[in-house]
Amino acid sequence: MPKVSVCVPAYGNPEGIRRLLTSVSAQSFTDYEVVVTDDSADDSVERAVREAGIGNLRYYRNEKRLGATGNWNEAVRRSTGAYIKMMHHDDWFAQKDSLARFAALLDDAPQAALAFSGSYQVTLQEGNAAGSEERFARGISREQEALLRSDWRNLFLGNYIGAPSATIYRKNALEFEEKLTWVMDMEYYMRLLQEKPVFSCTCEPLVCIGVSGTQLTEQCRADGALNLFEYGFLFREFGLADQKRYRDRLVEVALEFQLPWKALEPYQIPRREYKTAYWKKKKADTVFLLGVVKRKLLRGGT
Repeated sequence: MPKVSVCVPAYGNPEGIRRLLTSVSAQSFTDYEVVVTDDSADDSVERAVREAGIGNLRYYRNEKRLGATGNWNEAVRRSTGAYIKMMHHDDWFAQKDSLARFAALLDDAPQAALAFSGSYQVTLQEGNAAGSEERFARGISREQEALLRSDWRNLFLGNYIGAPSATIYRKNALEFEEKLTWVMDMEYYMRLLQEKPVFSCTCEPLVCIGVSGTQLTEQCRADGALNLFEYGFLFREFGLADQKRYRDRLVEVALEFQLPWKALEPYQIPRREYKTAYWKKKKADTVFLLGVVKRKLLRGGT
């Protein structure tokens, strides 16, 4: 049994698969298997996998389309390792010792439910090549780490953990919630931490997260109804209504997409809290716009 299962739920993007598998084969840590579950409509991913020539790799073509979250679960079901290292096909390891350092995060913290690292966010150019023009690092801050260690539910305030490719966790019976398409990673992290609120982390970027406008996550980001439903799902699942900071976060999601208080009524959000947040945001937006106008005037209207 390998120590780590690198699980790759694939859908199209053979160029990304090649880049990811190249980064896997370059790892100094070798006690791993690669499990690719393919949800694609053609054989482009399969050909890319075969061409990679990685010996400890198992490829599965889904008999029927499972969808994004279903494919995540299928990859994990097919795995045999003690640790699960999810890697999406747009992402890749940033360093040759990345996988070794991920495994060490759990080895060195036997009580931890999961571990995570920082990441490089990399804008992908056409053809899914890695672009460097908008490469920047992100990772959990000391304040965010303290907030999360104090109460795992504070993950609802912001995904301080990051994308699934920035995590590693011990194999368990939990699966990703297939009713969700946008915050299923946050929901999964919260269930893990609910069972065992201990985690290990480093802010150093160990993975590169490929970003492009065609990704499902980018489409979800702009969908107000979807965002409110999914954040509302977490709000109910974890019983967050009794804490004002979590109610405020749900109101913030609604206001971000200009949704009325009526949309929040099913979540028992008091109208007065919505109105207070509405006028506060209105004031902040006005101050921001005035600042933009002032800067333009000072620059002579350019």
